[in-house]
Amino acid sequence: MKYCFPSLVMIFMFSCSKGKSSSEPELTVDPIPQFSVSAKEFELSSKFLKREISYTKTNPLLKNVRLFSYDNAKRCTEIKIGTIDSSIVNPVFNLSQTLTLNYDGSSSLLPSSLSSVRTVFPTLVTTFYYKFNSQGRKILDSVRLKNQAGDPADRVINYVYTKDGVYATPMMKGFSMENNSLDTLSLLTGGNIEKLVSRIVRSTGDQIVSYTFTYDQFVSPYNKLNIANSLYFESAALGLGYNVPLETHYMGVTTNNMATWSTGNYTVNFKYLYDQDRYPVRKEMFLPGDTNPYSVTLFEY
Repeated sequence: MKYCFPSLVMIFMFSCSKGKSSSEPELTVDPIPQFSVSAKEFELSSKFLKREISYTKTNPLLKNVRLFSYDNAKRCTEIKIGTIDSSIVNPVFNLSQTLTLNYDGSSSLLPSSLSSVRTVFPTLVTTFYYKFNSQGRKILDSVRLKNQAGDPADRVINYVYTKDGVYATPMMKGFSMENNSLDTLSLLTGGNIEKLVSRIVRSTGDQIVSYTFTYDQFVSPYNKLNIANSLYFESAALGLGYNVPLETHYMGVTTNNMATWSTGNYTVNFKYLYDQDRYPVRKEMFLPGDTNPYSVTLFEY
């Protein structure tokens, strides 16, 4: 059986819904508060993720590493992404990408922008700009990139929220939607994603893939990070993926830890090891029929 994993080089992954408008009135009571960051929730977070290390069974000695830095207000300000090659005598951390989060003022919990710099292109900075509503939900993000022809191109996404799901409407200038996806997400009561229907745009005929998910009841190492709101639906090419399969859709959305995801006729399972505070310290991902994990992720706080 062939297992198809989403490509990390896909530039855009979007959610959309017909008939939704960003001009809809805001609700007085937030039906899905997990989509916003409040000072109360942020202060209640007892642990902050400091380092994440992952590896696969095909190359267990090559570790993928993410380092998280925080300021005095406990806001995440930087994520360094790179690798450690354990096969050499003196393994060191090789930096490949740096993400920097910027805030408007010393008291704001919501980043106004996120900048990405890859080590191989140190002078090329990609910056995502964000806007939020009064409930702290991201309602817009925008970025200017180069398209395949090397010309400047813009992408703007407007977000609309309902009690049952999240919808995003992309506006693109200079980009083609070919081989990109338009996704519709439905949510469980606790805020986790119940189902994702992904429509991959193809000139030969769109391909539709449906995913369903289950979760446990323990603490996600990401949903307490105050950067969670700003990372919805971001480009997987940024290296922001923290869960499998469609990792860019989970940052700050899942309340608990994903136990399984299913698509087509197969299911991928996850097994966790937790500390005394119910935070995961180890996550294993199992492909169908495997007794040994395909990948392992370690969390340090």
